[in-house]
Amino acid sequence: MLAVVTLLLAGATGLARQDPDVGPRPPAHPTRTITQEEADREKERLEKAIVAAFNARQHAKAEALLRELIPLDHENFVPWYNLACALSMQGKLDDAAGMLKQAIARGFADARQLTTDEHLAPLRDHPEYRAIVSRFDEVVRARVQRLIDDARTTFRVGEPGSPYTLVRDDALNLVYVSAFDPKIFQQARDEAARLQRWWNAVAGDRPASASPARSEPPVLVILPTRADFIAWARKRFGDRADRVGGEYSHGERRLVSMDLGSSWRHEFWHVLHWRDMDARGQRHPFWVMEGLCSIVEDCDIGPRGEMIVLPNWRTNIARRLARAGNLMPWEVLMALDQKRFMSSTPSAMYAQSRAIFMFLASRGKLAEWYAAYVERFAEDSTGRVAMERALGAPIKQIEKDYRAWLRDLPEAPSELGKGPANLPFDVGPGAGDGPTVDVDLIAAFAGNTSVPTGGMRTGDVITSVNDQQVRDLNDLARVLGGFAAGQSVRIAYRRGQKHATTSITLVGPR
Repeated sequence: MLAVVTLLLAGATGLARQDPDVGPRPPAHPTRTITQEEADREKERLEKAIVAAFNARQHAKAEALLRELIPLDHENFVPWYNLACALSMQGKLDDAAGMLKQAIARGFADARQLTTDEHLAPLRDHPEYRAIVSRFDEVVRARVQRLIDDARTTFRVGEPGSPYTLVRDDALNLVYVSAFDPKIFQQARDEAARLQRWWNAVAGDRPASASPARSEPPVLVILPTRADFIAWARKRFGDRADRVGGEYSHGERRLVSMDLGSSWRHEFWHVLHWRDMDARGQRHPFWVMEGLCSIVEDCDIGPRGEMIVLPNWRTNIARRLARAGNLMPWEVLMALDQKRFMSSTPSAMYAQSRAIFMFLASRGKLAEWYAAYVERFAEDSTGRVAMERALGAPIKQIEKDYRAWLRDLPEAPSELGKGPANLPFDVGPGAGDGPTVDVDLIAAFAGNTSVPTGGMRTGDVITSVNDQQVRDLNDLARVLGGFAAGQSVRIAYRRGQKHATTSITLVGPR
């Protein structure tokens, strides 16, 4: 069955203005249905033409193209904001203010962009623009509260039969809506506090001019059941849903994660990074955002509580690229915008970006790089100047050293059953709080009726190995990579709402 899109036949011109405190209303115009494929092709054509029109300063043409695009993408704030810019540059200030309100109602929440974008300069003295700026924090906070209220209703928090609870964390300025086991959820909250400390160690103090964290709206963290996550991902990402582990939307101040492992750590560091960028009035490029936040996907705790970045499946990809001589040059990678970063081989882009930050961490220069980067951001937003300052060498020499380091990086365990130490039974991916036991029924059928599970049963959830938390198969592969066949390990597991521990002797490759 073809996916379909509702297309507003009347276009954007007939839409009534909305106060930014009011969420978007359903279209009140005649509609027709087109396939998602048709819509995507048309959107891509229009987006390219709009960029070209803005680059050529043909703002009337950009306006006309945006009015074609909005019916295809009317719940996305970006075309509404761009229409406000096109109208502003033509001196159509009343209409520009109205379109800016439409953008805000749909999720635009970037105060820095609002007050610095040159396309809105003609609008700065307009009374509606001044009113928007004066109330902007209030509007964003009200929208976040609506999201929290909607989540409470959607997930039936507190109602009989609902697995969801709502918990406020004032220290980290978070509101959780979680379907996970209370003990495992508390461990995730404890990990968030540790991730915050690690972020502070990397990013240092915010500038004195920054707003205090308590003035920021809270972030809504949704930790759903697997079925609810799949439904959300399909609605939001369509055919790409199976490649998504979570998302942080800064405009909505909402984080969604499928697990309490690598996806949760990655997305929560996005929260912290965005808060820091807001405080500094900066917008870092995509390679920095994704590379920096990928390092916490797989990490360990050092003897002083510090973060130790570990190789993982992403750095395995980067290592293979290095050995094949196919790494993207830094000057190209660091200049990519978000669309080009994500367009062709995003797994390779993420892998190389993470590897660069792991290289900095391995040299003990991660915090020094970040300090130099934010200090010299106006001079060089790519990060190359900060590399030279942090590592004290020309960029070409640093990149050469990085490539040699990456080629020699050990392969990270990434496939269960193939490493030197393994569990004596199969495991499944689980639902986000740990891999699930899957006793090898074929072996039992063949006569091995005593598969050594330590009393665990099919469906039990493994939550830690020798007190090292495991939340997904990647975590489990990495942790088991530190042991040898024949060693006995202590396994913590959950069966329903009960938690227990047992001992298991590891075996060789299965």
